[in-house]
Amino acid sequence: MFLLLILAMMMQAAAPSATPKILLIAREPIQPGAAANYDRIESDTARLAAKLACPHPYLALEPLSGAKNEVWWFNGFASQEEFNSVGEAYKNNEAWNAALTKNQQLKQPLIGKVVEQIADYDPKADSQPWAVGRARYVAVAINPATHRRGSNVFKGRDGTRYEILTMNTRQEAEQAAHEKDIVVLEVVPRWSSPAKEWVEAEPRLWTKQ
Repeated sequence: MFLLLILAMMMQAAAPSATPKILLIAREPIQPGAAANYDRIESDTARLAAKLACPHPYLALEPLSGAKNEVWWFNGFASQEEFNSVGEAYKNNEAWNAALTKNQQLKQPLIGKVVEQIADYDPKADSQPWAVGRARYVAVAINPATHRRGSNVFKGRDGTRYEILTMNTRQEAEQAAHEKDIVVLEVVPRWSSPAKEWVEAEPRLWTKQ
């Protein structure tokens, strides 16, 4: 019994925290009539990310509610040190950096001004662990009047408050979409660069469409 207890404690200590400590959020509006070309470029970027070993996973999502002519991007980081190191890793991977730069330039006429936000996780909030990339739908409340029980709270460095909940069924997502101040997002696998553990945990989600 004592040995089993020690092994259980070791496994618990070794398990990484599911919720990122830092979340980079980008909201990218798409120009009218540009959706098809945008899709082609982002699908190609995701393919190149896998081929050229993109240094960090990223998640692309489309809104089911709110402004639907935009794409959300999430990058999660375990620490400020990891956040700082990813930029350097991008520079050091010359093939990936060149491919990404080329496709970003091709995409520029298709998009509006991108809004980026760095947000820090609030560990004091009542929340459930959020495993990024393991749920098909993500609901984001922006500056909500009241805290949603179980949501993961991130405080933007400009003061914006984000509360994030996940769900796996379309019905749950559509119900949440009717709530005030909620943006419900659906993961777009073909535009994302998933971590290996995301794919292993949710293979059906990561069958690119």
